Amino acid sequence: MTSQSLRRLWPAVLLGLVAGFQGGLFGVGGGIVMVPGMVLFLAIPQHRAHATSLAAMIASSAAAVIPLALSHSIDWDTAGFLVVGSMLGAYLGARMFSRIPEVWLAGGFVLLALASAVRMLIERDAAGVAQTGTPGIDASWIGVIGFVLVGFFAGALGALMGVGGGIVNVPALVTIYSFEQHLAQGTSLAVIIPTALVAAITHGRRGHVDWRLAATLACGGLGGGYLGGWTASKVNGALLRILFVCFLLLMVGRMMVRTWRRAREARRKTAAPTPAAESLEEGEV
Repeated sequence: MTSQSLRRLWPAVLLGLVAGFQGGLFGVGGGIVMVPGMVLFLAIPQHRAHATSLAAMIASSAAAVIPLALSHSIDWDTAGFLVVGSMLGAYLGARMFSRIPEVWLAGGFVLLALASAVRMLIERDAAGVAQTGTPGIDASWIGVIGFVLVGFFAGALGALMGVGGGIVNVPALVTIYSFEQHLAQGTSLAVIIPTALVAAITHGRRGHVDWRLAATLACGGLGGGYLGGWTASKVNGALLRILFVCFLLLMVGRMMVRTWRRAREARRKTAAPTPAAESLEEGEV
């Protein structure tokens, strides 16, 4: 192992721990912390950070599902319908991934993070509210199609943004299908596991995933994911949610500054004349 790898070992484990805890607590997978963390603190390129995040969150989401499943906070029937759409969406989103410019990808992630922050601020139910039971689910073909479409959008967005799709699944289940918060988060995490797996494999075949870094992040994510899921099932998370939103806004601000600087540098390189062009101009004179 090189000295550079050793220097980023513990920061990566710590990042995986924090991301896993956040993902388990809010049912969103943890990519919304891992992606900016890799970009800002580990100097990972934007595309590679998104793809590596998906590979790492498989472990953290699986760990977070355990305490939520034990507390009966997962609706497996709904998860099955969501998975059908999310796996297809994840595959298509991963195939489109390399065609999107890095600046657009970073900008889309910033918007996604801001939307997540707003959702968490206006959310009325805290993460520790007691479960009230499975809601009445529309078993008609319209309801089933609705679940599949929600899953498809979440999977596609997750594969593009490097997040698990919970940022779509959780608010959709709560606002459209009247799921209790715990049930929505647990069901979302159950869906994230196969969705992230499909997206990670597709990204990996195109060389976008840093598998060694993903494994390091997963080491921290296993502990953080379980702890986050346990906390979500036991403790009122209102204060933690507010603290996370502050942290998220700080990360967004730093990423916006970094993206603006990289875009400005790219414009300068494009505008600067090449040596061949300068020689041609001198020859013409």
